[in-house]
Amino acid sequence: MLAALAGAEVARARYGSAAERTDKDGVDFTTAADIEAERAIRAVLTRHRPDDAIVGEELGSDGESSRRWLVDPICGTLNFAAGVPLFGVNVALEIDGSTTAAAVADPAAGCVFWTDGVDAWRCQALGDGAGQDDTALTPTASSRLVALNLERRLPDRMGLPLLADPVFRARFRPQCLSTTLALAWVATGQQAGYVTGGELEGNVHWAAGIALCRAAGVVLTNLDGGELHTGVQGLVAAADPETHRFLLASLDSGRTGTAPAASAA
Repeated sequence: MLAALAGAEVARARYGSAAERTDKDGVDFTTAADIEAERAIRAVLTRHRPDDAIVGEELGSDGESSRRWLVDPICGTLNFAAGVPLFGVNVALEIDGSTTAAAVADPAAGCVFWTDGVDAWRCQALGDGAGQDDTALTPTASSRLVALNLERRLPDRMGLPLLADPVFRARFRPQCLSTTLALAWVATGQQAGYVTGGELEGNVHWAAGIALCRAAGVVLTNLDGGELHTGVQGLVAAADPETHRFLLASLDSGRTGTAPAASAA
């Protein structure tokens, strides 16, 4: 949690100020704040775990070890640079390929969500109320908000039809959010679900959020309802089994052009 907090403090301090940009692929870019935040995270990790390997979104890989830290210093850089307070800081620890601990910081809200691989908590770590006791995370579908990540292609037209599907919209409100902070929000109960395509295993963007969701009891599968990181890949995260069944049925209806089965509703 200390490493994610170090990155969050940089992001929070730099938010709203002009930042030098460096172009990546397409419309994507990084900023000086991304690099500064990753350096702050790495400094904490190096101080406490000098023999561990680190893989960062901005600064690449350092070291070789069975213990590997996955770092995404600002997930939602486009939002951050535009002054939209939807961005997170992701730090996850993998040991022999399995994520054992992780933290996701929400700098704008001043909080950090973290897990030791068994349970998951929320800590108010920045701004007003900093230092409050940790609160256990409890997923719930009560918000009826489902985030779709359209930056990662969903196969067979599975994603776009949900935005206009009247059956889906009668129950949930789809959102397009360009930050994996939205995945963490399924664990916290702020979102009912999250859907993305892509191969996510060992990915600096998703590893922390997936670990958080696992520990909080979120239902996680690939896009076909199978084991995560297998088959069709991608991810469906849902606050509870009923929501998960409905999301899978809705995704399938978008692919086949049929309405979700009544039993899934």
